[in-house]
Amino acid sequence: MLRGRIQAGEWGKGVTEQALCAEFGVSRTTVRHALGSLKHEGLLQSRRGVGTHGVPRAVPTRLVRASGDPLHGAIATKPRVVSSGKVAAPPEVAAFFGLAPGASVLRVVRVHDVDAAPLSVVVSYLPAEFEAGLTRAALCGPTHEMLWQRFALKQKRSMHALRVARADPMVASLLGIGLAEPVLRVQSSVYLDDDRPIRWTENFFREDRYEYHAEMEWPDPATTTRPGDVPSALRTRIKVRQGGTVPEARRSVDSTQASSATSARGPAARLEKAVPINARSKNT
Repeated sequence: MLRGRIQAGEWGKGVTEQALCAEFGVSRTTVRHALGSLKHEGLLQSRRGVGTHGVPRAVPTRLVRASGDPLHGAIATKPRVVSSGKVAAPPEVAAFFGLAPGASVLRVVRVHDVDAAPLSVVVSYLPAEFEAGLTRAALCGPTHEMLWQRFALKQKRSMHALRVARADPMVASLLGIGLAEPVLRVQSSVYLDDDRPIRWTENFFREDRYEYHAEMEWPDPATTTRPGDVPSALRTRIKVRQGGTVPEARRSVDSTQASSATSARGPAARLEKAVPINARSKNT
């Protein structure tokens, strides 16, 4: 609650420990612990004789639609490689690749920054044999381009699952947020044109900076031939948020729900050019 006040610019002058104790009905020890955590995160500053003041984080506002990487494309993020190397495959990753439990896979951890501030942590798992053919510079670029240029492997389709998760120690540290704070987790399962599994990726986005929108286009009921037909097209939109109040709830969307008729006409996800948020019409 205090974090939300700071980020919304509602932390007023003269806020004291005593006032917070009275407002929330807690001890001074509890209040001091909470304020200490917020200072550690860089959200509060204290100066002797002046008091404690909020330090809201300035994040640029941008609404973007793009091709390529559907989660980061055209946001102008700057990826940096944190680590890469062979690890024992987690159970769900081993199952995805059809490996024995504990078999080696290549894990690459990257952070995507926007205007020098972290937006997301991306953890990718690839077959272990790719390690020898990859440089750190190659890992900074889009993975699908790297697979094509270096190994002549063509990605054909991916399945995305969205849910709210809690930041573990690694994610919290890299995103600059508190341990167990909510993040948007987007897990991607990627397949080649011959349907072989090639990449398992977990994207963790700061929930106060990122929104994923999906727009469905439904078929004409007069032409529907089967009950329960799914939308004929899916349009996605990515938004980088700038402070303000974060909605209490967000809907999850599985972008794989596009009809087979769509694949005959083109990609199910149609992404468009960047549009500033302030320029959007009310009907957007």
